[in-house]
Amino acid sequence: MRTRLHIKGKYLWSSCALILLALVFSFCHTKITGVTGPATATVGQTINIGVDVDVSTNYFGSDTYSGNVIIAVLLPKGWKGKDNMTATYTSGKGNGNMVFTPASAIAPNTNGLTWVAALKNKFQIAGNLIDDMEWVIMQTDQPLKWQNGDKFVGNCAIKLKVAADGNATSFKPAYVVAQTLDGLKDDPGLADGAPWGPDAVYYNLYKGDCFTVTGGTGDFIDFCNPQLTSIDPPKSLDNDFITLTYNNTITNTGLDNPQAVYLCATATTSDGKTLTVCEQTEKTKLTQTGAKTGLYKLTFWPHQFFGATASQTIVSMSYYITNQAGTIKVGYGGTSDPFTFKFRCT
Repeated sequence: MRTRLHIKGKYLWSSCALILLALVFSFCHTKITGVTGPATATVGQTINIGVDVDVSTNYFGSDTYSGNVIIAVLLPKGWKGKDNMTATYTSGKGNGNMVFTPASAIAPNTNGLTWVAALKNKFQIAGNLIDDMEWVIMQTDQPLKWQNGDKFVGNCAIKLKVAADGNATSFKPAYVVAQTLDGLKDDPGLADGAPWGPDAVYYNLYKGDCFTVTGGTGDFIDFCNPQLTSIDPPKSLDNDFITLTYNNTITNTGLDNPQAVYLCATATTSDGKTLTVCEQTEKTKLTQTGAKTGLYKLTFWPHQFFGATASQTIVSMSYYITNQAGTIKVGYGGTSDPFTFKFRCT
């Protein structure tokens, strides 16, 4: 009996030791308690954004650990966040600058993913509708020392020059706070911690309302609202294959769930010429993706589609969606104004 008890006790002690090692360091909560900033701006304007953060530790023992606080911001790729954003932090654990996390840095507890890949994998584009966005990741310029019961309650002050691509834009900004010790670790066994959500132990996601930028010389890009048409990739040249999608479920356009719709388009070239293709043939047909989905797609090569010469470059395209007879033309917002698209790579 003693032998059996001794063996069981040894196994029990080993199990407990493993559990203690696993729990030796833990954050009690990691929260974004608020975000302040304007709801609108103009192209090229520098805006101020404040991200209020509350991080608290709770673990066994008296050891000291070292790690950085992470702040990630979701922005349109064309804004070139790394070139146009700076940030500082103030907190009970000191003040300093935020620096960009190295692109090769691995996020803990993500199976070897970099921070950029891990954030995209977990949060995607946070409710935006066009996948032309990126997570821009910053961290405290110095590792912070953490002991049991320590708190980091403070503010990250961000300065952002908006819309470096010159495009008027509407999108939903998102923010993530985390730290380099636990990364994007989940702990589903813990309480939700309302209103912060089940992820607020080691990291926290904050989704903002639509932010609108006006002015500029480019197209208006709406990441927030469903569009009648979209082009993928959203940034492309006339020698790229592009896919045009028409969504007939957004509003009543007069096109009553046909099997197919057609493209009627005019291209403008770099030498000032216009090239028009407006016919109801296989060449221009957008095919419905499934029965009664209301989604229609056409993939084509613009340079060839419009018959441009080798010396011509297509710089823009205006277009309508039509029925098979060509008697109904649907334009921007369901109006008689054409949709427009500028070919560009940035």
